[in-house]
Amino acid sequence: MKEVSFNCKFGKIAGLCWGKGNPRKILALHGWLDNAASFAQLAPLLAESGYEVVAIDFAGHGHSDHRAPGHFTHFIDFILDIQDVLSNLNWEKPILLGHSMGAAMAQMFAVSFPEKIDQLVMIENIGPVPAYEKGTASTNLKEALIQWHNHTTEHKHYYPNVKTALKARKKVTPIKENNLYLMVERGLKKTRKGYHWRTDKRLRLRSPFRFSETVIQDMLSSEKPKTQLILAKPYTYALSYKSVEQRIKALNPSEFISIEGHHHLHMDNAPEVFSIIESFLRQ
Repeated sequence: MKEVSFNCKFGKIAGLCWGKGNPRKILALHGWLDNAASFAQLAPLLAESGYEVVAIDFAGHGHSDHRAPGHFTHFIDFILDIQDVLSNLNWEKPILLGHSMGAAMAQMFAVSFPEKIDQLVMIENIGPVPAYEKGTASTNLKEALIQWHNHTTEHKHYYPNVKTALKARKKVTPIKENNLYLMVERGLKKTRKGYHWRTDKRLRLRSPFRFSETVIQDMLSSEKPKTQLILAKPYTYALSYKSVEQRIKALNPSEFISIEGHHHLHMDNAPEVFSIIESFLRQ
């Protein structure tokens, strides 16, 4: 596992690399409030199988730069970062591997440039959530404006050590401690007051704009590279919305597999998930 970084138009994107120089290339994209180390269990298995895996920290996550002061953190902007990173890497037809939010971003980029992506693997997400619902536009915007007006980027909560932060994260993310440790450690910054999360606090603000379900399903059904969808069963909190089945139908993946596990199954069920992905990629 090696540290990497890319100079993008907004600033620095940091990341981790496994299997440098291996012939087949994978760009791995993490979920909301996670970071590149969420692939620390899966990526080494892929590297041993002949893949070079670069997992990035999205802007405002892990060791990557935050957006400029006074700017909002629109999730759609992450697709601009994907484009910049791929331009830096200059790979020919890489594979995109995304978990949760990263799966949504990977799918959006893949349908924008299907000719540039070899294969797409989506874990635990089928497009941006939650979608806009008719009659909520003004209310949603009002709540977003109030949050923006009241927010601060000042850190007020500190942990005395990594172990304490690990236990706090484990309460909301049921991942085995030994698998969660690297992701938590990468997500922390040490100061004289103690440790605080590196994550940009603006990422928690309500979005002033949401895609409609119609737009999301339009994107899902667009021309795309060969696509694999992996979901946990039963459906987790990440898929607790009405349109799941319609989205799966719209996506119409080349392969759809459900396995026992939780939302971060690529971490706690890494060997099984690796086997499923590797079989798909070699087809």
